[in-house]
Amino acid sequence: MKKKVGEILVETGVITEAQLEIALAEQKRTGSKLGATLMALGLATEEELSEALGRQTGVQHVDLEQVQPTPEALALVAEELVTEYELLPLRIEEDSLVVAMANPTDLVAIDRIQRYTDLFVRVVAAQRAQIRRATARAYERTGGEELETEIRDAVRSVQSGDAQDAGVIALVDRIIEMAVALESTDVHLEPDEKVQRVRFRVDGDLRRGPILPKELSSAVVARVKILAGLDIAESRLPQDGKIRFDLRGHKIELRVSTFPSVLGESVVLRILDPTRAQKSLDALGFSSEERDVLTRAAKRPNGLILVTGPTGSGKTTTLYAVLRAITGTDRKIITLEDPVEYQLPLVTQCQINEKAGVTFLTGLRAILRHDPDVILVGEMRDAETASIAMRSALTGHLVLSTLHTNDAVGSIVRLQDMDVPPYLTGSCLLVAVAQRLVRLLCTRCRFECEPSEEELLAVGLEPGGKWWRASGCEACRGHGVEGRSALFEVLEITPPVARLIFAGAAADEIERVAREKGFVPFREAALRRARAGDISPEELARVTGGD
Repeated sequence: MKKKVGEILVETGVITEAQLEIALAEQKRTGSKLGATLMALGLATEEELSEALGRQTGVQHVDLEQVQPTPEALALVAEELVTEYELLPLRIEEDSLVVAMANPTDLVAIDRIQRYTDLFVRVVAAQRAQIRRATARAYERTGGEELETEIRDAVRSVQSGDAQDAGVIALVDRIIEMAVALESTDVHLEPDEKVQRVRFRVDGDLRRGPILPKELSSAVVARVKILAGLDIAESRLPQDGKIRFDLRGHKIELRVSTFPSVLGESVVLRILDPTRAQKSLDALGFSSEERDVLTRAAKRPNGLILVTGPTGSGKTTTLYAVLRAITGTDRKIITLEDPVEYQLPLVTQCQINEKAGVTFLTGLRAILRHDPDVILVGEMRDAETASIAMRSALTGHLVLSTLHTNDAVGSIVRLQDMDVPPYLTGSCLLVAVAQRLVRLLCTRCRFECEPSEEELLAVGLEPGGKWWRASGCEACRGHGVEGRSALFEVLEITPPVARLIFAGAAADEIERVAREKGFVPFREAALRRARAGDISPEELARVTGGD
């Protein structure tokens, strides 16, 4: 008999029997698929699930970052079918069409493609995220014609007096789908004198999207407001809302912010894709030593784990990864967030609501009466919240939280500024993690180079050594960038470091002692990534220029 996916994952050592039982219990409670449940619990990655599905169905697993679809194969299948069934035609082999699918067992999709192309379909398995990225690249040009048609339909809707006709609705849906396919974090709808511009934030940079006729501006903004439950008649004041968007069964949430300008309302949609936060500590890019430090701290019954970094650096994703490392049925986990970005199984999550009187301070006091083992406080914003969190860590709770500081050692100084006594910091703090996001060079078009002495000195680097840059290619759309990765500092509060904190030592002295115990500061970590060809010298200077 064909083995089940869960059995294959246990057999290959991805999960244990006990973890499978937890996942099955959670699946029964939520009604989700087992794969989605395992990813939500952080027990398996999408790649591991894709490989397990391949083993179950007996099909080959392919890496779409290394395989490019041929124009002949793409021309056979319409983009609507590709996006509807989340598949990608790769190549033609005699009378067969090789198709990459996220779900190789989808017989309806296979039959539909066979009848559509009049070719036998040979299926290979691939990650869903890779299929979306490859589809966005492959159909970028042909999709432009389809978008133009949708824009013309929307203009006709507005001219006919029905601004919320199917034309405008389809156009807004199309823009959101484009953003998800590009793995954007934000969509900007910006009014101009003669047009409405759409821009997508990808890998930290704003990239140009469709340019819409000015006459569509009000209708597009109104459609977004309707979806977000905002007042479409109010255009003089900023508004905030959210949209739950179902993209062919893939549920995402969009946080909507409107802002009045002299040329009209500007709208920004923040895309919260649950699959982006479903990462384990291994997948985030920690070294084995750093991961071990965090795992040890997460298993402690009490203490404080701090994650610091600028806004948008992925602090929440790191905190969720730590929670996934300790999620189980034997610990009560409660979070206090503003806002709750992603829902986690087996975790009680509470959202800040200042109008109703639920602040970080009042919420934390209430949580302590709710018999928690682990507490996540989204941010320590004031001295009183910091003090209660620290004392909670001292009295038998494991507390996770964030601060806004530039580096790991700086978090100790920040706690002192918040009037937390040094003896409390030294007693409670287990680990301080600082992080920043770096843009990775495209692996297909990167090349080894020798920048001039002037170029290196201009970005604060010593001449000599091996450096890498990227020229830009079709795979990275000419940007030379292929996603982002986190750069970490992991400061473990060892007894020598704790003694320095007790004594009120300066940050430089704390860092010196920590480095003797293996602490790696940002600049050194970035240099290693640059020498390995992961980032350019300019990117190294951008993220560590002040260090």
